[in-house]
Parts: sequence; C-alpha cells; structure tokens
Amino acid sequence: MHPSSLLSDFTIHHIRFTAEATTPILMDAFKGSAIRGAWQSYLSRAYCGAPPAIKAAPEHQAACPVCYLTSRDTGSESRRPFALRPPLSRQTRYEPGQRFHFTFSLFGQNALFLLPYVTLALHEVGESWGLGRYQRELEGRGRYRLVRIDAYDPHSGQEQIILPEGTRMIDFPTLATTAASIEQRAQRLAQRLQQGDRLLRLRILTPLRLIHQGALMRRFEFAPFMQRLVERLFALGRRYGQQPQQYDRDALRATIARLLPQAQQVRIRQDDLTWWDVKGYSSRLKKYHYLGGLAGEITLQAEDWTPFLPLLLWGESVQLGKNVVKGGGWFEITDNG
Repeated sequence: MHPSSLLSDFTIHHIRFTAEATTPILMDAFKGSAIRGAWQSYLSRAYCGAPPAIKAAPEHQAACPVCYLTSRDTGSESRRPFALRPPLSRQTRYEPGQRFHFTFSLFGQNALFLLPYVTLALHEVGESWGLGRYQRELEGRGRYRLVRIDAYDPHSGQEQIILPEGTRMIDFPTLATTAASIEQRAQRLAQRLQQGDRLLRLRILTPLRLIHQGALMRRFEFAPFMQRLVERLFALGRRYGQQPQQYDRDALRATIARLLPQAQQVRIRQDDLTWWDVKGYSSRLKKYHYLGGLAGEITLQAEDWTPFLPLLLWGESVQLGKNVVKGGGWFEITDNG
C-alpha cells in the first residue's frame, strides 16, 4: 500500500474541551493520566453496572459504548478508539477561574456516537466527581466546569465551536480530519522541504514511550519510529477504517519492507530530546506505573520526505507509543523555515 493511500477511508474527530477551575485543582506536571483516570473511573461506575466478566465480552462491548471506550480487554492499546491530548503546561496548581484545555481524538467515521458519553462524563467529573489530587480542605478532589467545546482539524487549521461559552446546547460536529486534509498539508510541506534544506523538525510534546528490540527506546532512531507508526496506523485502519481488508498482514509487511530502507537513510542533524520521567497512579492496581519517554525536539534530514509525510501527519493525530489514551506520544512536525 502506498503511503499516500494509507487511511484514505479513515476519519478522526478532534474534540477540544475548555475547562475552568471552580476550586483549586492539584495535578502533576503531566496531566494526561489524571484526566483519563478520573474520566474512565466515572464512566465505568456511573453508566454500566455489568460485572467485570460481562464488560470484557466482545458482544457486550458491541452493545455498550461505555465498555467499548473503557475496556482494557479489547486488545492492544494501539486499537483503542481514542487518544488524549493533555494540557501542555506543566503547571501543577489551578486556582478558581483559571482555564485549561485538553482534547479527545475519536477514531473512525462512527466515532461521534461516543461523543455524548465522553462529554457527559467529563461534565460530571468536573461538577461532582473531582479531578487531581485529594485535598483535605475540600474533602475531595478539585472541581471545574466545562465552558466551551470545539471540533477542529489541526491539519487544515479549521475550527468549529460546538458548545459556545455561556450555553448548554451542543451542536453536532461536522468538522473532522480526513485523508484530504492530510494530503493537502503533506503536499504543502513537501514543497517547502524540497525548496529548502530538507530539514524536518519533530517536536515530541508528551512522553514518547516506544519498545525497540525488546527494550525501551531511550535514544531516538527514525527507522523503528516509522515502523511502529506504520504498525499503529494499520491496526487502526483494520479496526476503524471502512475497508478493513486492505490493512491485512501482507499489506503491512509490504509497506514496512518498502519504507524501512528509506527510513534508515534519514539522518539526525540536531538532537535536543531528553527523557521525561513520568509516573501515574492506578487506583485499580493501587500502585504507580511508569509513563516516561522521550520529549523535546529533534531535527532530521532526508533526500526525499514525500513517502513519510502522510504517515507522520496521521501520526500527529493518532499519537504513538504506549499510553496514548493517557496523553503520551503526541508529536508535531514542521519544516525548518
């Protein structure tokens, strides 16, 4: 499968929530784990009373949107129906009146049926359940209110307000990321790169945690990065694309075999990545687990970026590596101009 045709049948709905603290909220510098944990805990307990064994059954998940969203038993995290873009500020305390933003990226043309469950749960987390660390003076966790919701396409730059500030009625989102907006941005970026020094900057905004040859990839390598990205895109295409048969294992192997030799020729020109140590607490497991990964900026050079750009742009939207549902692996690319 040629990179330009990969995910031609795929849709992503980026839904950005703007929240305003109504009490002090205490969170770690990396907030993805706290947001996802509070949201998932509320969803699981408030909307589905089925026993755990029933919740894990595929036939139950097919009928229950909540279990479809939250189940840990639907397979690899690469196939979950969403990714989270957390607030990028490393601010750890929000005072009443201060605002923060986060995005749920919902995968597939049918993803919008999940939006009411995502939104209602986030509303209740802010109003009654609480977010962040327990505060003795509040006898609970911090509170917020949702003040605005937007749909947006980061590749075209278009935005649609679906919950205007001061209202309670949500409009149906009509704006989404599609293959058309990916291809248009890829063409613009390819032209600038070819006319310039062919230097591409990769900004890793949240910890990128990849496994390469059985170990954590603590130093960035472009070839394994691209291989993991292609594997993730194929997994999402099989599960949420309109033509899942085109993402079979033979097509995956052929795509990797074609791209990998070219990826191995990409050179690192400047590496400003560092390892961001992050831990998140699991209330289910009653222990901390590691979320750390590479973060920062790296500059790469290739003779021809054309084969990689559509894949990298899809990667911006779906994120990569472990913990994407907790906000990990969010990256952006730009030319050196």
